[in-house]
Amino acid sequence: MPVAKAINSDGCRSDLYMTTYPAEITGILDTLKANPRGMSVTELSRALALNRNTLSRYLDMLRIAGEVEMRTYGKAKVFYPSQRVPLSAMINFSSDGVAILDRDLVIVQANDRILEIVRAGREEVIGKPIGASRLSAFDHPLIRARIEDALGGQDVVEEVRFLRPDGELFFRMKVLPTAFNDGSPGITILLEEITAQKRVEEALRAGEAKFRALVEDINDVIWNVDDGWCFSYVSPKSFDLLGYAPDEMEGKPLLQFVPSPEREHFAGKLEEAVGRREPFSLLHIPILHRTGRHLVFEANGTPDFDEIGEFAGYRMVARDVTERRQAERRVLGWKSFLHSVVQNIPDMVFVRETEGGAYVLVNRAGADFVGATPGSLTGKQAEEIFRADLIPFIRSGEDEAIARRTTVACPECRVRMNDGEVRHLQAKKIPIAANGGPPRYLLTIIRDVTAHVRAGAHLREQRDFAAALGTASDLPSALSICLEAAMRANGVDAVAVYAVGEGGRLDLTACSGFSAAFPEGSGRLEGRASAALLARSTAALTGGEPFPVAFLEEGLSSLSSFSITHSGTPLAVLVAGSRRHRQIPADGYESLQVIAAQAANVAGRIMAQETVRKERDLAERYLDVARVMIAVIGTDGRIERMNRTGCQVLGYREVDLLGRNWFATLVPPSLRPRLEANFRRLMDGVVLPPGEEMTPLLDQDGSEIGIIWHNAVLRDENGAITGIVSSGTPTPSPRNEFNAPAPNHPV
Repeated sequence: MPVAKAINSDGCRSDLYMTTYPAEITGILDTLKANPRGMSVTELSRALALNRNTLSRYLDMLRIAGEVEMRTYGKAKVFYPSQRVPLSAMINFSSDGVAILDRDLVIVQANDRILEIVRAGREEVIGKPIGASRLSAFDHPLIRARIEDALGGQDVVEEVRFLRPDGELFFRMKVLPTAFNDGSPGITILLEEITAQKRVEEALRAGEAKFRALVEDINDVIWNVDDGWCFSYVSPKSFDLLGYAPDEMEGKPLLQFVPSPEREHFAGKLEEAVGRREPFSLLHIPILHRTGRHLVFEANGTPDFDEIGEFAGYRMVARDVTERRQAERRVLGWKSFLHSVVQNIPDMVFVRETEGGAYVLVNRAGADFVGATPGSLTGKQAEEIFRADLIPFIRSGEDEAIARRTTVACPECRVRMNDGEVRHLQAKKIPIAANGGPPRYLLTIIRDVTAHVRAGAHLREQRDFAAALGTASDLPSALSICLEAAMRANGVDAVAVYAVGEGGRLDLTACSGFSAAFPEGSGRLEGRASAALLARSTAALTGGEPFPVAFLEEGLSSLSSFSITHSGTPLAVLVAGSRRHRQIPADGYESLQVIAAQAANVAGRIMAQETVRKERDLAERYLDVARVMIAVIGTDGRIERMNRTGCQVLGYREVDLLGRNWFATLVPPSLRPRLEANFRRLMDGVVLPPGEEMTPLLDQDGSEIGIIWHNAVLRDENGAITGIVSSGTPTPSPRNEFNAPAPNHPV
């Protein structure tokens, strides 16, 4: 009889010894289908006219094949049509690949999916050993080891990769032990394709790696905080930026890292953010570095909600903006500083748009110049701000500066002010462009150089006056200095200096290197003795020489005399002698000549000083009878001179004013600090005195007297400031202008 291998619905194999009686088997199945309530062997034998033994044999074969089911009721056996689906049909419904192998690893069954995977027909697989079939790719030593484990009764799960020309597939392979109906072991291989899952996992791993690299490499730090503002996640960048490792911050409140002085204020910001539960941006968070350094982070945050929609905290990306904030503060500080400078400099500043011509900035000095406030001039045209006669001066150089895109300095211009005063103004035009484009604004800087023009003329007068004064000293002290210098000349052992008196008489002024008796014997020389010295003779001393006997008694070997003259008139004689040389050496003689020449210069200055002194005495007498006040104030602010008219006007005696502080004594208290500060700047050479100003003074009774002042700086021969001289004319009565004197006025 032929043997057929079949698999029942439980996946077990049985050997069916079937005769060729299809009609009887078909009849049995048809009869059972017609009686779904079941039939016994007797009922089937009677209905089909078959003996019971033959019928029982057919029913056993059908039961094994899974076509018939049997239930026992007592001793009776009732047969029904089978309600189970055949395994071959069942496994084709599975999306997984299924293959059933016997103990010899011969493929007993394979569903459509596994045939699709290996791209084979059923005849290329069924009944063949796995190694000789199209499933040979799974006959790998590692897989075979797993199959052996399954044959031993152990479930095995393994991930495998299957290569095909069009790509690779990934499967989760389950090898399950299986028992056939005859009790022989087998295995079932299930292949669950996980290719898409593996692709997703690889993409997730790649994305995670990219995200981790991004988180670790960017200069920003990522924070997750819960609803209590405690850190739940901190990116590794925190160690570089804050000095804290992530695990040192996670679980701790954000406020713990905020500086104490700012904690309360920042806590209010956090409460506000939590209350809104909305995304925020550019939130500045003060943070303490581990070293204690104060940092500022700028954070953007997104609220985080859990699965049921409850608020769970914020995800934040924060950046260290400490240096940027410091730079911003510096920029703001510089802007404020520059604005303050522009507003307070004495120069007038006007900025207008090149298109439209409207002024966008006018500083205080410019506003004062036109008699308005800075804010009231913004947006106005030149014709609305300046007088018609000033427009040409204001417009000069503007077209050239815009066309050439360079600074243009305009020539000095004389401008008559509203009060009739003529002022000297200089203007500079500067185009201002943005990003290399055409000029958008034109900056005009106007400087009032009136004071400089007047000060230049005044300085020239002062320089001439100072050159006439020179450095004054009396003749005896100058001659004494000459004597000391002459004693240092080569070969000189004794020096005497005589002043020339009436009739050519010589009077000893000073001497050195002589005996104590020398002044008594040679204190005054006349006749031939004085004439010999005035003749600038040089000779070796002998008994027949015309020099005084006293020189001979000093043991001098040679003697030389040098006349000190001024304008051809001898003023003094320098006499030098040597005990070692019959003639003073040449270099020493030349030194004496230079000393004599210097002495002559000194004598000239002395004569000039004497002349100046006499002129000064005469001038002082003039000052005392002058009808104007004359005051001289030293660099320390003390009164050095006050003429008679000034004393009469103020009600003081000159002795009561000399040496007293001008500001503390005569300047009203309301003006005292400012005028004293301006005086100090004047003495330091920072500013120049105004030509004419009106300020009040206090008389002895404390009443204010209006004075119109003319001031001049006093300098010595080196140009150093030594004080100020002011002439003043009292006004009929004090005026309101006294309360607002010019800021440069010193006294």
